[in-house]
Amino acid sequence: MLNFDELEQGFSEEEALEEARRCLKCKNPACVKGCPIENRIPDIIRAIEAKDYQRAIDIINENSNLAIICARVCPHNEQCEGACVLGRKGQGIRISKLERFLAEKEMELALNRLRGKVAVIGSGPAGLSVAAILSKQNYRVTIFEAQQKAGGVLRLGIPEYRLPNEVVDKQIEIVRNLGARLETGVTIGEDLTLDQLFAMGYQAVFIGTGTGLARKLGVEGESLPGAMQAIYFLETLSLIRDGSLPNSPYPVQPGDSVLVVGAGNVAVDAARSALRLGAQQVEVVDIVPEKERRASDKEYEEALHEGINFHFERSVVRILGKDRVEGVVLQNFARQLSGRESVILPVPGTEQERPCDKVIIAIGQKPFARIVSTTTGIKTSTQGYVLTETQPYYGMTTREGVFAAGDVVHEPQTVILAMREARRVAEAIDVWLQRGKEAQQG
Repeated sequence: MLNFDELEQGFSEEEALEEARRCLKCKNPACVKGCPIENRIPDIIRAIEAKDYQRAIDIINENSNLAIICARVCPHNEQCEGACVLGRKGQGIRISKLERFLAEKEMELALNRLRGKVAVIGSGPAGLSVAAILSKQNYRVTIFEAQQKAGGVLRLGIPEYRLPNEVVDKQIEIVRNLGARLETGVTIGEDLTLDQLFAMGYQAVFIGTGTGLARKLGVEGESLPGAMQAIYFLETLSLIRDGSLPNSPYPVQPGDSVLVVGAGNVAVDAARSALRLGAQQVEVVDIVPEKERRASDKEYEEALHEGINFHFERSVVRILGKDRVEGVVLQNFARQLSGRESVILPVPGTEQERPCDKVIIAIGQKPFARIVSTTTGIKTSTQGYVLTETQPYYGMTTREGVFAAGDVVHEPQTVILAMREARRVAEAIDVWLQRGKEAQQG
């Protein structure tokens, strides 16, 4: 029975060199005229004869990016080979087989340049930074993103009035153009485990999944419709705006009275976004004094300018409503000494009811446990953050070959800090992988 194995075999290096030496180096090469894309065939053959294969590859790639295919399926006998003057008295130069030799040599050279295979989990600022740095260093990088669109917090956590999605898309395209592959809709810990990634040939894994699990306020009424986490609110808003949830209503409707709990950057983003959705009134409360707020000065001042009211040393102690949010109970808070520590405690007798339609909670986030819970060897803090080392390999977790950086390692910080940490970890991944290669070769 006939099979589908390839019929014709390619040249060995010795055969390619011997064939190249047969070329007459014609002054007016007919082979070039016979080639539909006018490849510089004599120059290619000269480079082969000189064993300068990279130059030969560069010349052929000036006109053709599919050499390994053209070498097999183009009708060379009717084109370049058919025009070769040596064919008049015998066998013309087998240009197709020289082209195939070069295409296979290009693959060989490319594989030799590859320094390793790395999986990056998460496409936020830390993941994109690691992927870009390692791709530039000739690592084969694949980014795994749980969402259907890449960007992580850049897309889903930062409102478009601060960071348009088209800017995020351009940055992702830059990383992909460096050679990084992108797999969206893949949740590591559910669709694939770390053990499976290593079994697939990845030699190192970087975790840059951020902090997607919101901290609860822990008060009565928190589960009522109309009470929501800020990260859910911002993600839903982004997904509706980019068309991923076309039939869904916005979480905040025109005319709503909105109360935001917390005064960090996420809280301010949520408050300003609610205002843009047409909320009639937006107020922000936080238990800390104004000087201890976590939001940046710029974000805070812009929110004040837009008409958002902030109330410090005050927070929600109960959410009111029967079938949906109808209001909250606010209470004053004050910093007090408890032993040697200063703590913020509620002030008795200061409770006050406040009507509102929506409550957005933004008091912090922590990492999901789905990655560390589906593998072994990765230790976390009591708060769920991944523990990493600083020496000898910066950012390596307690499992060899697994690195982490960004918000999954510490409390949520700025994009630039995530990028800084990612650079240090990318450098450590490179050193670790190359030392491993040297040990194997030694």
